[in-house]
Amino acid sequence: YQSPSKAIEELVVNSYDADAAECRVFVPSPGDPRRRFVVVYDDGEGMDYEGLVNLWHIGRSSKRPREVARHLKRKQIGKFGIGKLATYTIANQVTYVTRTDESILCVTLDFRHFATSATGANDAVALSVRRIGDWQSFARDGRFRHVCEAAQIDMEELFKEEPCSWTLALLEDLKPKAQSIRLGRLGWVLSTAMPLQEDFRLFLNGKEIASHKESYETIVTFCVGDLPRRRIEALQRSTGEHWWLQGEALFSDSFPSGVSGFVLVTQQALHAGKSADLGRSHGFFIRVRDRLINQDDAFFGMTPLSYQTFNRFRAELQVDDLDTVLTAPREGGEECELKSKLECLLAELFYEARDQYEGYLREIDSAELRKKEEKRNFVNPRLVEHSVADVLAAQRQIVRQGAEADEGWFYLELDPDMDLRPLIRTLYQQPRSRYRYIYVQQGAAGRLVSFNPSTSTFTLNADHQFVRAHADDGRAKVLLEDLVTAEALLEVYLREHHVPAHTVGEVLERRDALLRSLAQDHPFSLESISSALLDAAANEHDLEVALVTSARALGFVAKQISGDGEPDGIARFTDYPSGEKKITLEAKSSKSVPSLSSIDFAGLREHTQRHHADGCLLIAPSYPGSTRGEDSAAATRARDLRISCWTVEQLARVVAAAETRHLTARRVLDIVLNYFSPDQVSEAIERLFTDAAWDHRGLYRAILVAFQELEDRLPDSDRTVELIAGEVSRLPEFRRITKEAVREAMIELSAASQGGMTYREGAVVVHI
Repeated sequence: YQSPSKAIEELVVNSYDADAAECRVFVPSPGDPRRRFVVVYDDGEGMDYEGLVNLWHIGRSSKRPREVARHLKRKQIGKFGIGKLATYTIANQVTYVTRTDESILCVTLDFRHFATSATGANDAVALSVRRIGDWQSFARDGRFRHVCEAAQIDMEELFKEEPCSWTLALLEDLKPKAQSIRLGRLGWVLSTAMPLQEDFRLFLNGKEIASHKESYETIVTFCVGDLPRRRIEALQRSTGEHWWLQGEALFSDSFPSGVSGFVLVTQQALHAGKSADLGRSHGFFIRVRDRLINQDDAFFGMTPLSYQTFNRFRAELQVDDLDTVLTAPREGGEECELKSKLECLLAELFYEARDQYEGYLREIDSAELRKKEEKRNFVNPRLVEHSVADVLAAQRQIVRQGAEADEGWFYLELDPDMDLRPLIRTLYQQPRSRYRYIYVQQGAAGRLVSFNPSTSTFTLNADHQFVRAHADDGRAKVLLEDLVTAEALLEVYLREHHVPAHTVGEVLERRDALLRSLAQDHPFSLESISSALLDAAANEHDLEVALVTSARALGFVAKQISGDGEPDGIARFTDYPSGEKKITLEAKSSKSVPSLSSIDFAGLREHTQRHHADGCLLIAPSYPGSTRGEDSAAATRARDLRISCWTVEQLARVVAAAETRHLTARRVLDIVLNYFSPDQVSEAIERLFTDAAWDHRGLYRAILVAFQELEDRLPDSDRTVELIAGEVSRLPEFRRITKEAVREAMIELSAASQGGMTYREGAVVVHI
């Protein structure tokens, strides 16, 4: 134990394990020179001689042999019997004084008597166990009395004649680390380690330490006697017997002693935190004659109920009539009619609590709806912040993300060394921070998104296929960010419902594979199509598919053919007004420069002729003889056979810029039909990117406005390119426009007008 506070916490755990009803701790303040010792006292099961021997055995319980543990009421959770070694963190000497019904025993260990050895074979340290026969004389010992006064222990209770048991651990000769203990911090540590438990009280320097969960805001609370009439009527139908209220208890013929108690639902989840190591704080607590009979069974044998409410739900019930049907060690109720009827009552209590809690949530939603739009949260905090806080509160520690589905978080990203408490408190209480979405390149195999609740940031993997498919479209991008938000929170919801972490990881791994497949099944984003084309350069089948998809994205009507003696695809485009043009699509994949024989220019020309195509678009990673330029064999054959040689990178570049630079199928077709060698194609493509990048939508609008302005002017003149270009060039943003740019835009408008406009011999006719 590196932390002195954690060392003391472990001693308190030992007291809890010993079935103590009361534990008293004394820790001196740094400025207290008289009381340089630490005391941990409890009134639980004491230790006899055998118990003191077992105390120092590593891997065995520090307070109770097995035969004693069978009689204890609580589940034992001591950490492998090493609790007593925690004392070494803060003291050089520890003394145990313990009483059973038979005797009072005392033993002292000085850790300095242990000697280190290079071989690891140390001599045993003998301990003397002293039996205290004269209780009264021991009680008058000034040193012992001083210790009891510091811890506010009632000495009369220690040495009373009636049988009792207790244990006192005294830590002396404190180490420097003990000086670092701050009482406020220690009190908080102990409070967070405590479950909501009525039968265990803890005091630190005389001040009672309540469970941290007692500070949770209570949303719903009612007694069994407050159960509404409709619930009682439903209970009567399900059990087939009459139930009636009397005072704060509910009675029936099967429960003549009545069922009493209370129910509450808290704002924060009770099923969370390290106090769950000691005992649960949520669910049903059934007591028979004041003894808890279902310590480990929050559901009392019933089918799990709604987790959102149940994680916040606590019901303390007294059911003495179950005494007749309990199993011998009183660890639970046998399956019987009486227990079945009780389960019906428990269900009604839970459903009433759930209805009231959901009513509270509806009120919160209603209040939110009444706010003005700019102040309104359309996404309720319980769907995001509160769910994240619930799950983080249940974490013992943050496990780093793994490469595969494991116990770590799949999407949630937090520093494993960070203190979660301030973050959890903020998520529950503070107004929502504005969430940010950032895009970071994390590799094609990386996770879709990571969510950091401490910075309110969703980091999308810009290299993920699904992100690439949708990130460059404005409206699709909004939907993408909504989807990754829901995906990240799905992990939170699954963990909130106690689905094992590795199972959650496996499910999300399959969903990730599905999203990647969907993105490839119907590519939409030009950016993703461009990336897919680059990724497929070395894969024959993938490159064929990517080529056909790219042609469609540019505006061609394209289909894949492939097969022996066939082109990889056919693409058609109606080039207004000259009619339909058809080209073959050919893809030559390679990890390096393909050879002339593998390209087979003659075979490509044969495909073009067989399908009566006007040209051929060939793509490959690169071409042989590139250093020789137009003198290379590839360039010569391309020119002679009219095969337009593009690189994969060039086509990907055109596809990616198609929308921003308005690179249409007609402009691509112009290159395919007129430029063939690799150098010719390269120069033509460069011109696409060096020509003035007009705002084409703005140019279309300007042309239509020009037609409108000329409506009553020059009625005997055709609306020629020159006339329209003159009108358009009057606008400041198109002052340097060329006649050719206006002509191309007029042709494109005519092609898209569905008969509304006709371009013929340099002029446009508008059909009204």
